[in-house]
Amino acid sequence: MKNIWKYLKIVITVGIIGYFIYYFYNNRADLLVVLQISPKYLLVIFLLYTLAFFINGIFIKIILKSFKKTLPIFESFYISIISSLGNYFLPMRGGAAIRSVYLKKKFDFPYSHFVSTLYGNYIIVFLVSSFIGLLSLILIDIKYSVSSIPLYLFFGGLFVVMLVLSLVKFPLEKIKEPKRKFFGKVVGIVKNILKGWNIIVDDKELLFSLIGLTVVNIFVTNVLFYVQFRALNIDVNLLNTVLYNALSSVSLLVSITPGSLGIREGIFSITSDILGIANEQIMQLALLDRGVSVIVLIVLFVVLYTTVSFKKEI
Repeated sequence: MKNIWKYLKIVITVGIIGYFIYYFYNNRADLLVVLQISPKYLLVIFLLYTLAFFINGIFIKIILKSFKKTLPIFESFYISIISSLGNYFLPMRGGAAIRSVYLKKKFDFPYSHFVSTLYGNYIIVFLVSSFIGLLSLILIDIKYSVSSIPLYLFFGGLFVVMLVLSLVKFPLEKIKEPKRKFFGKVVGIVKNILKGWNIIVDDKELLFSLIGLTVVNIFVTNVLFYVQFRALNIDVNLLNTVLYNALSSVSLLVSITPGSLGIREGIFSITSDILGIANEQIMQLALLDRGVSVIVLIVLFVVLYTTVSFKKEI
């Protein structure tokens, strides 16, 4: 069953990449719109992505600090880049595995601590993102008389679940493993999330630091997405951008392809009416966003890897 799921993910990823190629081959005008973007917009997007990856590096540094491990800011940035590259080329957030192996090898940081804390941080990300998503939906409804019951139910349900998880401390030792492998795996993930959250909530400094970083990161990505809209001459308001960002964040829930390729775009397509963007614009945004982010990661990786190698030789 495990092998079937592994190959199924590969087939899905190849199929989605094939669809993207097919789409832009038959819609060259959409491709040209992206290729003709002003260099000044590309530069701003490049810098904003660099800032977002740098914030992710600070997240890594803060987690290790809470476990009495000191990580230089330069190296935390480097780890952020290689793990983000892993997320783009490996399914199921594979970059986290790369990150945990690197930290274990170089800083003797246990896999279980990092993975659990990473899972625990998802509670913060989903809690804040679902709240912001709900708030933007309400404001869009009030100001533009456009609503979406499915999105209200989704964000509302996610917010309630994350709120319960954040307020209640569960006795993990009393959670028994089911006999069936699939359900056992689900229970294992839930236990890791709860274990990670228990670690975070017991350390108030860590908790508030991660909440602060999450808010800062959401602000940066809001600006990033707004610049992308402007670069493609897509007329959207601030509320649409905030909702777009919230949907992008929660797409992590179904990250079965590298970088949630196709999954995120599918979510945007289903909610295109309330987002105020057309399907062809979603494809243009996908090409711009993923294209620039991969270029940023490769450029930064080369620069940082060269720097790290040079320091070792000195």
